[in-house]
Amino acid sequence: MTRDAEWFSGRCRQFGKAVFGDRYGYVLWLGLLVTFGLYWRVGIFITDTYTTANALVAVSNGQLHITETPYTLTLGAQPGLHESGSKLYGRNYGQILLAVPLVWALQALSTFITPRLLLLGLWSGTALAFVSHVSVLGQRHTNTARRTVLWVGSSLVAVLFLAGALTATALPDTALPIAAFQISTMLAAATTSVVLYRLVGIWHDRSVALAAGAAIGVASSVGFWASLPKRHVIVGLLLLMSVYLFARSRLAYADASFREALGFRAGAYAAAGLVTWIHAFEGFFLVVTLAIVDLVTARRNSLVHLAGIGLALFLGSVPMLVTNFLISGNPVKPPRLLPAVGGANVEFTPGGDAGTGGESAAGGTEGAGGDSGAGETGSGDSTGTGGESGTPILTPVFGLFERVLGPAAPAMVFVSDAVSHGLDVLTTPKRMSQIFLRSGSAPRIDYAPNSYEAIELTMLEAVPLFGAVAALPVVLGRSANQRMRQWSVRPSQYSPRTQTDLLVTALAAVFTLIYLSRLPLHTQLTVRYLLPTVSIIMYGVVRLPAVHEPVSEAGGWLAGGYAASTIGGLILGLGVVAGLDLALGESVQFHALLNLGGAAVCGGTVLGRTLVPDRVPSRAVALGLALPAGLTTAYLLLSGLVYFQYGSFALDFIRVLTRHLPAV
Repeated sequence: MTRDAEWFSGRCRQFGKAVFGDRYGYVLWLGLLVTFGLYWRVGIFITDTYTTANALVAVSNGQLHITETPYTLTLGAQPGLHESGSKLYGRNYGQILLAVPLVWALQALSTFITPRLLLLGLWSGTALAFVSHVSVLGQRHTNTARRTVLWVGSSLVAVLFLAGALTATALPDTALPIAAFQISTMLAAATTSVVLYRLVGIWHDRSVALAAGAAIGVASSVGFWASLPKRHVIVGLLLLMSVYLFARSRLAYADASFREALGFRAGAYAAAGLVTWIHAFEGFFLVVTLAIVDLVTARRNSLVHLAGIGLALFLGSVPMLVTNFLISGNPVKPPRLLPAVGGANVEFTPGGDAGTGGESAAGGTEGAGGDSGAGETGSGDSTGTGGESGTPILTPVFGLFERVLGPAAPAMVFVSDAVSHGLDVLTTPKRMSQIFLRSGSAPRIDYAPNSYEAIELTMLEAVPLFGAVAALPVVLGRSANQRMRQWSVRPSQYSPRTQTDLLVTALAAVFTLIYLSRLPLHTQLTVRYLLPTVSIIMYGVVRLPAVHEPVSEAGGWLAGGYAASTIGGLILGLGVVAGLDLALGESVQFHALLNLGGAAVCGGTVLGRTLVPDRVPSRAVALGLALPAGLTTAYLLLSGLVYFQYGSFALDFIRVLTRHLPAV
């Protein structure tokens, strides 16, 4: 028995090391989950979630098609609803199926404990695990200090648990699937931070890696969407995983460990393949971009290696192929290529009115029972008349190619339009400014769905830490000069760090370009279509010497400045809302201007350090980075606690505390 327990604990340690890297990565993961829970509301924030939530309930009940709407809205009014074979389906089934085990787990546990206390217990258990691991971090702390941290932290968690239990309100069982959906996204957001921590830790020291990982969770728009079940967080996680595995493969190649390199390289393609299960459009661009950079920079492209990565890509795409086949009868035809219900054509949905020839032009005869093979037997080629004796043999082959390649035409049109229209937007400075710099009241946005409130933020307003990008032209100019002196060096001979930087640059450019034509728009909130790029842009920011050097040298100034700016941002935000009696849009725009100020300070200090490093001390840059990070955290907390009230708090002690906060 003892031997079995030791074997199990050893396996758990191996698993933890493989996922989190070390105890610091695990503490980062737990801490972010605890933080997300503080402003977690159980409810639906964006209308698109109605379809995916109803599909989640259907899948958890053992079917892919939707037959009921437990989360309001009639079937015809739900955006993102598609039809195949007289049945209604949602989309993003990869995201949905990843959340199904959590639905089953919560439903099973709810037979022993009420849903509200169940969520409270899960949060409290996570908080206790966080406190227990924090207490043993660091070698400089004495045993007395560690015991003090453990006792104080555990006591605080116990008090909060009792407060939540004594003030608990009823939470219906129907809320559990939504809660599970949100937990899946929070897990993905926290894991994104861990992956970035491990990726940055390859090139820089632990303090820089921890700062980068924490920044993604509490100082970027990823933290805003953590408890909102949209696909963007999960796509961002898989994209970053591809980058991390790519970097590990390049390190293995540098060490001449070709078998290990192939394993990591295959893992990058498998992660990219999984993106197709969530959103085939984004998966296509990820696979193509990864393949181009990978093949150009790889030190070995033998037949074995190419076969290995091809197999990995296929295995990563199998869930998508199977799901598509079960829904549309065609493994390469995702739900987004099916006719939309209610005439709301979005993204991949073919044009044409429902039930007309426009629908069949893109979808073949599937809507009329084509799955039975009637389209093939009715072609007239099976009679075997005349001299066409070989036709009965070739007809199924041609039919298979036509069936598989049929959906490629509208998909490729959409892909080419996304690229060409994105290039057009690049030549429109005003529109680019409304996407990346300052939003305010953009003329392209229809504010009616948001009660005419200007609640949309640009990329810089949502993540003011990106103000550090102001130093990028100088860094790129210096790097270009170095490359020109080494023009004869092939990309496959670049350092692993440079090769990884090339992939990050390519992915950030591609995933930005393909969505420019759709921006800005209502309910973008924090430019959510570009959310998958936030983690890789954050990686690029950390890679700037003027950023990672001060973070490593002046970590104390960074932590102190962050705490001060967070508290200051909270006090200032609440004071302005209460003192001026601001509406929602006015409050959000106040934070937009405040964050732009933080971005200017950040960009100025980083640029100054880049140009004249001897005149700008590390502590000044650390404070310049801490200011926008703290202001972003303040906005994340206020947005969940005060500004956007779309459902009840998951933790009732938060509900009690927020009664004393001003309302918008």
